[in-house]
Amino acid sequence: MATHQDNADAASIGEKQDGKMLGTSLDHVPSHANGTVATIDGIDPATLHNDEVITQAIQAIGFGKFQWQLTFSCGFGFLVDQMVLVSISLVTPQAAMEFGPRYATLLSASSYAGLLIGALFLGTLADNFGRRLVWQASIFGCSIMTTIAACSPNWAALNVFVALIGLFAGGNLAIDLTLLAEAIPQEWSFILSSLAGIWGFGNAVTGLIAWPLLVNFGCPSGSTPETCSRSDNMGWRYLYITLGGLCLVMSLIRAFVLRSLESPRWLVSCEKMEEAAEVINHISRMNKSDYHVTGDNFLQPEQAKADGEVRSWRANIVRASRLFSGAKQMRSMLGLIMIWALIGIAYPLYTIFLPYYLAAHGANFGETSNYITYRDWTVSSIVGIFGPVLSTILVSSRFFKSKRSMLLTGVICAAFSGAFTSARTAAENLAFSCMINFSLNALYAIVYSYTPQVLQVQNRGMGMGLLMAVGRMASLSAPFIATFADVTTSAPIWVACACFLAIGLIAMGLPADTRPYVSKKVQQSSV
Repeated sequence: MATHQDNADAASIGEKQDGKMLGTSLDHVPSHANGTVATIDGIDPATLHNDEVITQAIQAIGFGKFQWQLTFSCGFGFLVDQMVLVSISLVTPQAAMEFGPRYATLLSASSYAGLLIGALFLGTLADNFGRRLVWQASIFGCSIMTTIAACSPNWAALNVFVALIGLFAGGNLAIDLTLLAEAIPQEWSFILSSLAGIWGFGNAVTGLIAWPLLVNFGCPSGSTPETCSRSDNMGWRYLYITLGGLCLVMSLIRAFVLRSLESPRWLVSCEKMEEAAEVINHISRMNKSDYHVTGDNFLQPEQAKADGEVRSWRANIVRASRLFSGAKQMRSMLGLIMIWALIGIAYPLYTIFLPYYLAAHGANFGETSNYITYRDWTVSSIVGIFGPVLSTILVSSRFFKSKRSMLLTGVICAAFSGAFTSARTAAENLAFSCMINFSLNALYAIVYSYTPQVLQVQNRGMGMGLLMAVGRMASLSAPFIATFADVTTSAPIWVACACFLAIGLIAMGLPADTRPYVSKKVQQSSV
């Protein structure tokens, strides 16, 4: 095993490819693939060295079979996350007619509470026990809880099971992004943003599944517990059983077909150098590359960790404190906390309050029906799939990159959200729904892909979990406001617009930006 005496060899890390070194500067956020702010104060030089070894290995091996399988598996996480969230809005009105709760809109509060705890809990577990184990268990837990939720005998039980679904789903997306960010080379960095297109697909899939089930096996609108029995209202239960089955299939495919490997960056952060080398070499073989590393390519940190120390409470406290260590990291984390909080406030405000506002201010959408509802849902969801395509183009450009892309998409979101308040016809309603879904998915894709890149490897799981928890906590306010406040005024809509605009402005103040797309050919010619 190498030590600090070997630092003289640090300039010649890794192997050569076509006679050239794959070195990168450590003065910036190296790339979507590296995902580390290398200018944070107090980082052990061995940590920088080891991170560079892995970065160069991933660059040399390239994007191949392993990354394709991992991308496909991570797509399951995006799909499950969206299906879980969307199902709440579909299940709530049907279940409320059967159980007759006093405050039906608070079911989403149970979901957000579970998502909040899950984001913190699973994110921390990913740093303690590894990405792979928690990653595989999360979707399996979702499948079990979603299926059990279909058996809920009353409203209280449904709230408990919805919270447990959120618990398992809460950290899944954070780990998806963490794993993928640590495994892809720079020239494929756009995958992180473009993967968010699955959100729109998840919306459409859930709507298409719910359409026949809720229409054919649900109580008609306006029913009460006296007129809506369980046998007449099985549609929402069938929906949960179907979604639970899909989650189970995806978890089995993830575990037994698209088998993943532990993140080599996490292994190195735990000082498991030999295991990290084995993983890198396995990826190389899967991608039919002859690149090879050994444990001797890595340096031991100045203070070696004892067995199990990485999982101790003290280690977790230190890990959390490192998220705010140094002026740049402090500025970065505070900015990200504000961005995630604003996202958590803006999205529920827009989705919950807009229908009430439009109905109270003269919107005339004509005769409504389940057919029209699900048709519009499907159309706007399909349009939303292409929002991350715009994100991919923007973050890959030399001018926009991530920070300016967040500013642009934030302004677009604010503009369309404000304009939506003027919708008075069914055509205007559908058009604005499509454009806002498009721009929201574009903005979220950039925020979700940017965040894991500016967190240290050792703290990335906890950092992602913390930031997602901030968003979930902010979202918790929306169901209570919808239940107890006057939802017919325009104030909530304009607050959402201000939040979208503020996200873009705060992004411009972040200390680090991602690098634009650089083709492998151009990268090699510049070395």
